[in-house]
Amino acid sequence: MTETEPVDIEKELDELLTEIQPNLQDVIKRSFTNVALQQTRNGEQIKPDILEDTSYFAKNTQVNLTKLALVRPPTFHMQNVSLDLKSMELQLKCSLGEVNITGLYSAYNENLYNLIPVMAEGHLLITLSNMTADVNVGLIVEDDAFSFINPGIDFLHDEVLLKLSWRSPQRDGGYEYTTTEQLAKHIDDLPLTAALSLPLFALLRQKLERHLNQVLRQATSVSDLMTCNPSMMEAYSSMVDQLALNGNRVVDLVLINMRRTLLQTCAEVLELPSLHATFMHKIGSSSFIGKFDSDTGWMKNLATINRINDVSITRPDQLKTSFHVTLRIKDLQIGYDEYRVRGAGGNVGVGGRVAAALTNNRVHLAITVGLTRWEPYAQLDDLRVHCMDGMDLHISGLGPLSVLAGSVRSWLRGAISSHAAPALAAQLQHELRAALAELRLWEVLHAKH
Repeated sequence: MTETEPVDIEKELDELLTEIQPNLQDVIKRSFTNVALQQTRNGEQIKPDILEDTSYFAKNTQVNLTKLALVRPPTFHMQNVSLDLKSMELQLKCSLGEVNITGLYSAYNENLYNLIPVMAEGHLLITLSNMTADVNVGLIVEDDAFSFINPGIDFLHDEVLLKLSWRSPQRDGGYEYTTTEQLAKHIDDLPLTAALSLPLFALLRQKLERHLNQVLRQATSVSDLMTCNPSMMEAYSSMVDQLALNGNRVVDLVLINMRRTLLQTCAEVLELPSLHATFMHKIGSSSFIGKFDSDTGWMKNLATINRINDVSITRPDQLKTSFHVTLRIKDLQIGYDEYRVRGAGGNVGVGGRVAAALTNNRVHLAITVGLTRWEPYAQLDDLRVHCMDGMDLHISGLGPLSVLAGSVRSWLRGAISSHAAPALAAQLQHELRAALAELRLWEVLHAKH
């Protein structure tokens, strides 16, 4: 009697994943459409999507943007999907169609005010045509269903159209609306639309991630995929754990190196340009123009950066391994140690300090480690600030002008979009490239344990 050959569970798992992958792709695609229909039936698409007030500053011009909202909630229509269960990776592309943002603007030009003491006010409409989202996420198992981590979401669009309209006085004493239009290829090409790109894309990512989370929860059952086989489930869990372990080991080394150099070089505190804003303040029936000025500001605690979950790892080929991870700066703060408020006569009214903790901040990181011509390399593929929000604001010294707190908050948001977010991304990119050049990540990744 011949002995039974031992079962190669890893080989069986590999064959099973290859077999079930195409069908699961189709299930996810159908679920993507079903979730959209459910949201429509439940009335979720009726809820308005609001963007917080913000400001744009350039030379002698300041524009305040208020009452910002999406004209209608975006709908996500999947165009294609690619699933890799062996690397726990899901890629998809979906269409959002046309995205429109409405709001009000008030513009103040210091040079103009010296001649004509008025502030220009009106309506704005921003149209982003044919917007699509390229999505890359890592998969994890939660409560017998797939969930996702480390979302990399890039938004693309054909063009951006900015319409501004304002009331123009007529000779007969009435008013007519005058409209002007600006057209550009990208949202960041026009100053006013660029001021909204960070919060707008953060909102769209949030909605798309919520949609995808529902899709995966409804579409997948990991135990069913593993044919309810305990040995297969154990092998699959082991494979997933090993992927995360390898990714975490590599990225943690990079982050340790970054934190150390940020502290050693005193680069965990960045300087921000001073803030200068103009406002109109009403007292009873009269109003006056005032100015808010600060000394240079700061952004600090960059060395508290860390990952918020396991690293996603994929292997495009035998000589290349890619890592995706979501980072958060635990104690990210920005502030201005001295500010002054002046009235129309130039006299100092109040002064104090402004500081804000940004509790909701996310940075998406992607790096690749590999061999080229048998020489090891490590490269930064992407580092992008996805959001800087959750503002816990503290202002001292406003006193009788406490009504300005909301305006200071919107001015600070403008400074975050135009100054803080780009400075943060540039500093982290610098530190990452230095760490990748210094560390021998190929050896770390392929070391035997």
